[in-house]
Amino acid sequence: MKLLSFVSRLLGEKKIYIRKAEERDLPVLSQIHTESFRQGWSDGELAKLIANDTYKCLIARIVASKPVGFILYRTILDEAEIITVATSPSIRRSGVGQKLLEASIRDLQFARVRKYFLEVDEINEAAINLYKKHAFQIVGRREGYYSSSGALNEKRPAALVMERQLG
Repeated sequence: MKLLSFVSRLLGEKKIYIRKAEERDLPVLSQIHTESFRQGWSDGELAKLIANDTYKCLIARIVASKPVGFILYRTILDEAEIITVATSPSIRRSGVGQKLLEASIRDLQFARVRKYFLEVDEINEAAINLYKKHAFQIVGRREGYYSSSGALNEKRPAALVMERQLG
């Protein structure tokens, strides 16, 4: 808890900067993703995604630090989908994910995208609450979508499909 309070104080004093990801950021983004998900993506996998013109990746930094989080989303016609959002474990619940989500929403509204979709693990309450706070609504459910921890007879978690109208 001491680390979280330190990070909260630090973020309270420092501004969170959002910018488009660059190739030099990919190793750190891969590390953040691996720390955040059971099946993390390599920097090569991330490079393939952001090389595609329909994908956009925004990173968050605190002052001149290395990236502490990122959001990857794609746009097709007038709809967009969040592919992933990840933040460094040491700064979770400090507003970085929120700032990334808000920056992507502004970007998509500027581009006149009408709908924004995502899938989230039904057990990820923090993420679900963040999305609901930003006017995403649950519009569907995909049973057994996410992999389980591997324990015998463990039910695979469902994905909640959420949507937000942008325009």
